[in-house]
Amino acid sequence: MLALLFAVLVLSQANSSESQSTRELTKTALDEGRFSDAKQLVLSALQSHQNDPALWFYLGVSCNGLNELDKAIDAFEKAHKLAPIEPDVNFALGLVYWRKGDIGKAKESYKAGLAQDSKNQSGLQNYALLLMKTGEDEQAIAPLLVLKTLNSLSIATRVSLIECYVKTSNREAAKLETGDLLGMNLAGFEERTKLGAVLIEDDDIDLAETVLLSSLSLNAAQPKAYAALGLIYLKQKRFREAADSFESAVHLEPNSTEYAMAFANSLVLWNRPNTLLAFLNSVQPRFGNLAEFQHKLAFAYYGVGEFSKAIDVLQNLLRADPQRKDQIYFLLASSFFGMGKLGDSETAFRKAIELNPKEPLYYESYASLLRKEGQSRTEDALAALKLALQLAPQDPALLLQVGLCYESKQDWTDAVVPLEAAVRGNPESLPSRVALARVYFRLGRKSEGENEKQRITELETKLQKQQSGVKDAPDGGSPARAGRN
Repeated sequence: MLALLFAVLVLSQANSSESQSTRELTKTALDEGRFSDAKQLVLSALQSHQNDPALWFYLGVSCNGLNELDKAIDAFEKAHKLAPIEPDVNFALGLVYWRKGDIGKAKESYKAGLAQDSKNQSGLQNYALLLMKTGEDEQAIAPLLVLKTLNSLSIATRVSLIECYVKTSNREAAKLETGDLLGMNLAGFEERTKLGAVLIEDDDIDLAETVLLSSLSLNAAQPKAYAALGLIYLKQKRFREAADSFESAVHLEPNSTEYAMAFANSLVLWNRPNTLLAFLNSVQPRFGNLAEFQHKLAFAYYGVGEFSKAIDVLQNLLRADPQRKDQIYFLLASSFFGMGKLGDSETAFRKAIELNPKEPLYYESYASLLRKEGQSRTEDALAALKLALQLAPQDPALLLQVGLCYESKQDWTDAVVPLEAAVRGNPESLPSRVALARVYFRLGRKSEGENEKQRITELETKLQKQQSGVKDAPDGGSPARAGRN
């Protein structure tokens, strides 16, 4: 229940000693949470003191405590008519309207109360929260700034202010406010972790990273903070850092399904099937019965080339009627493809597409399978790719597959357009540049073909340098890359 302000209102100069005594008894009952007793005291006194606004105010407080919200509003409205200059009555009305779900009237009441008492901290705070609740973040900044001047040490005020700045795209102000908050050491590690979560929700992941790292510098034993950092790194496609963060969370809380599966997922995305398989085997006694665990286990088997084991896991998983069957059928199709069982692979790809016809990757991989089956399936592959291009017309991988289909038909003119688009979409794709170079030479565009060959050489050199300097190169294949040549 929202707290109500119980200050004694000095609303009338002419009050009898009886009325004053009743107010004091009522106040004591309210402070002790005896709302029914307080209500009876006030109702008795009101029989002879109908024009005492303080009694109506206390009746409103009593009814609010008894969850009689309509009666509370009626009592506060009567108090307001008798004492229209009292801000506490407006603030009380705002709270009860808020409890009732009438946000519009709640905001009106708070606005009226703040016009009478512009420095009321609870009024400012609740008014700002209501504005944020209704998406009026720009308007919420003003009362929050007033609150900040009244109490510069309030962490809640500063966090709300940062959130409003982020939501109104005033990132510079959010950054300055965050730096001020961290620099003054007002927030402990728990508050910083909570702020990081708020910033992630508001999609300011760079600022969230800064806050979470500062939180972990104060206390490294925070699995939630590590997990939140992992989410940030996944969004940034920094899969190694994501895996490191989730692994730290797992070490701190080894029985957490959430952290274990998040770590496994980061290893899938990072393409580390050997590491993934070792991890899953180590936690199998705790999580082995989970469908998500089995799905990740199939990924691991696929990645290390143990396709038959992946197929066994996936077929058993399908019998359990899991969620996202399309993903399971896709991995099953990729596993059959890896074993060279093209017929079974095609059946599974078709099922994945049937279950989720809006995933371009399924069409791309299916088209790659059809091309592998021979020239007679090229038109089928093109038909599938054209459907996928309706979903993702600029997807470089799809455009590469289209170009390869036309190349296999020796239709060089139609092949060059999608291949050029594929290179524009992903300039560092070696397969796209190699295919484009071949087609240029077929078309007699020798200078352009030579230019592509030069770029290919540069890319190969760059990749060799990267691989020689990286100790954690991928340790297996990924179904997301299956068939992309």
